[in-house]
Amino acid sequence: MTDHEVKPFVGRAVRVTLADGRILAGTLHREADTVASSAAYLVVSDPIQQGGETIQARIDQADRITQIEDASGDPAAVE
Repeated sequence: MTDHEVKPFVGRAVRVTLADGRILAGTLHREADTVASSAAYLVVSDPIQQGGETIQARIDQADRITQIEDASGDPAAVE
């Protein structure tokens, strides 16, 4: 995917499929543009257990995302 395709999902609960087959769910955040002029993204999920830390997965470039979908109806994906 491209940054242009991913950008509308920033700040929303999403389910992301990566090129390596991993599936992530959580709130999508965009990091500042890097030197290569392409953004990095974070998928942030609630802690697995109460009182734990949030879980963050960094995606270095939008082209590593093969599919992204709205997951606002999935309580497990809402940060």
